[in-house]
Amino acid sequence: MLTPDQIHRRALSRYPEFLRSLCGGEPFFPLIVFGAGMAKPRDFTSDRDGIRLLQGQSKEQTGFGYEITWKEKTFRRLGAQRIPATVAFTTQEDYVRFLKKQSEVRQFMADCELIQHQCPELRDWVRDRPLKVVAHAGVWQELLNVCVHLRNNPRPNCYLRELPVVVDTKFIESHKGILCELLPIAAPQTVGPDTSSFESWFGFRLKQPLVRMRFLHPALANRYGFPIDDFAIPLDTCCNCRFGNNTVLIVENEMTFLTLPQLPGTIALFGAGDAAALLAAVGWLESCRVFYWGDLDCHGFETLSNLRRTLPRVSSILMDESTYSTHSIFAVSASPTRATERLNLNPAELALYETLVENGKLLEQERIHCGYSTPRLTAALVV
Repeated sequence: MLTPDQIHRRALSRYPEFLRSLCGGEPFFPLIVFGAGMAKPRDFTSDRDGIRLLQGQSKEQTGFGYEITWKEKTFRRLGAQRIPATVAFTTQEDYVRFLKKQSEVRQFMADCELIQHQCPELRDWVRDRPLKVVAHAGVWQELLNVCVHLRNNPRPNCYLRELPVVVDTKFIESHKGILCELLPIAAPQTVGPDTSSFESWFGFRLKQPLVRMRFLHPALANRYGFPIDDFAIPLDTCCNCRFGNNTVLIVENEMTFLTLPQLPGTIALFGAGDAAALLAAVGWLESCRVFYWGDLDCHGFETLSNLRRTLPRVSSILMDESTYSTHSIFAVSASPTRATERLNLNPAELALYETLVENGKLLEQERIHCGYSTPRLTAALVV
């Protein structure tokens, strides 16, 4: 016996189809819910309560909802009895009230009219994804404001919050997912080839990461006109600097970065564990002698290997067996891990890497005393 709950589930499964019919004006009713589940009743007595429940929640009793079509069936012991043949919704009002979606459907129809009026290009998208329209009820005017503005002013080259559209300043950031679907259709001229981020794809400015630097000798700071030796600048600004033909030392730890000794002709870069990704775009590094000093662990050697993808001649410093053996009492246990790709390390670096991985050890660079590191940095970096 088909229960009212089963009827509700079946009716709800047809809801997206119903919404699509509203978009295109296609007929949808009567909606037959595949019979009443009594095509071959055998024991009318056991189904009597189910029939009573079914009838009790039908339009016949409640004034709205599904209608039951009856038929007579003769049973051997009970004779002719009236049983449900089909269950159907004959009108839109019956169907929508039964699902308790009256306000949702009214909003959907209003949103569809708004979308098709302001961005007729989205008509097919609305029909294909009606539940997306429902999910963003209440914000369609703002979404369309963004679409229309970018259709008329593609590739704006401003930050998201600077777009001159009457929306909350965080609106675009909060609705990137749906805008990624709408903009290629409604504003195709704003779509670019770089899909690595929402901003790159649609022509907005990206928030630039900061590159922190130090000139390790006053003469170098004076040459470039910097009043301080510790500063941070946006990555795109860093790319446009003319700091080439110097020595560059990349370090991972902040305190190590701050306590580096004076080294003539040397610029220190704070890698912060992501040096390879951050510095790949800095073209002037190609003309520099570049050294990398990281932790003696799997991550440190992976970062060194990744740096060599864009700076093949980068050299490691203080990442050798002598440094490790001298400071091994400061090494700590590390979670067992191994690089998934082949590392671009020289034989000595690779041997130490294997030792650290096999023994599960980590020697942080800040554990290396200045009395040990300063003469070695001076000997390697100062020409």
